[in-house]
This record gives sequence, C-alpha cells and structure tokens, in this order.
Amino acid sequence: MSHPFVAPQGWQPPPARPALTPRQTAGARLAGIVGYLALSLGFALFGIPVGILVLGAFFAVILDLVRRSVDDPRLGGFMDFVDRIDLGVWIVPLVVIAILGAAVMVAALFVSARILRSHDVNNPWGVTWAGAGIAVVGGWIVSSILSVPLQFSWSFADTDSGQLFPGVVLIGALSILVSIATTAVTGWLAWWWMAHALRARPAAVAPPVP
Repeated sequence: MSHPFVAPQGWQPPPARPALTPRQTAGARLAGIVGYLALSLGFALFGIPVGILVLGAFFAVILDLVRRSVDDPRLGGFMDFVDRIDLGVWIVPLVVIAILGAAVMVAALFVSARILRSHDVNNPWGVTWAGAGIAVVGGWIVSSILSVPLQFSWSFADTDSGQLFPGVVLIGALSILVSIATTAVTGWLAWWWMAHALRARPAAVAPPVP
C-alpha cells in the first residue's frame, strides 16, 4: 500500500524563476546580434587564411614528391611556372589576417559579456559561451537549408550574355544580405534562449520559526 508523500515540516518548494525583464531581453538580443556577427566575421578572417596556408603547404609537399619521383619532360614547363610563383610574399599577409580574425573573435566574446552585464543578465559569460555554441549549430543547420534555394537561384543568372548585372551581381548581393540577416537572427535567438535558461532564481524565503 503506497503512502502519500509528506513534505518535511517547514519545507517550501524553491521559488519559480521570473521571466526576463524587458531590459534583459533587449540586452540578450543586442549581445546576440553583435556578438555572433562579430564571431562569424572573425572566424572567416581566421579560417580562410589558415585554410589557404594549409592547402599551400600540402600542395608544396605534393609538388616536391612529384618532382623527385616523376621524370617526365612534359612536366618541365609546369614546374618552371610553379617555381616562379613566390608564395613567400603571401605568408605574412595571411598570418596577419588570421591573427586579426582571432582578435575579432576574442573581442566579440568580451563585448557580448559586457553588453549582457550592463543589461543585468545573469551569468553573462555563461550566456555568451552557451549562446555561441547554440548559434554555431543552429547557423550551420539554417545555412544548409538556405543553400538549396540560393544555389537554385543561380540557374536564373544570365551568365551567357557576358553581363554581370543584374543576374550574377543581384543574386550575389542577395546571398550576402540573407547570410547577414540569418546570422543576426540566429545570434539573437541563441543568446535569448540561453539568457532565459540561465536566468537567476530569487532568494528563497526562510520558513517561519514555529
């Protein structure tokens, strides 16, 4: 026979967490839009040069192996062309851009936390890190979905006539605007969700002394 649960004397359920205030909601929205846009920009500035450097190093290794193992006169002209390319002049600019991108990402995190703190959002660093993680996953899903209609729209661009406008330029500009808008909305929703999930619980009221 089951017995009903009897709460201990003086026990009270934990107080419910209040909803975000308009000020906190505005702070989460601003931090999400600014933070995730800056993070995306910094990641592009960091990732593209690093990818180019890695591919360049891999290509150089492959060419060196081909030069050592293949003795074909037909490759002589191609190898001479490759040898005339001075890849060293690109290394310093690419490294500088990558460092700039890393600095932008770090600054984005600090700016987000500062905005959240100034709007009285609880646990600003927790909201920033969690929001960034949610936004990255959500942004990848949204980008994958939107890539289908955007790629389909390129079929309407008139590239055979040799005129870049309005076909290619218009669709390219539309793709950039859609990317910026979806990034901003994704950051907004991710930061708001985490600010809501990590909102503070009010202090518990001490039970009355019998």
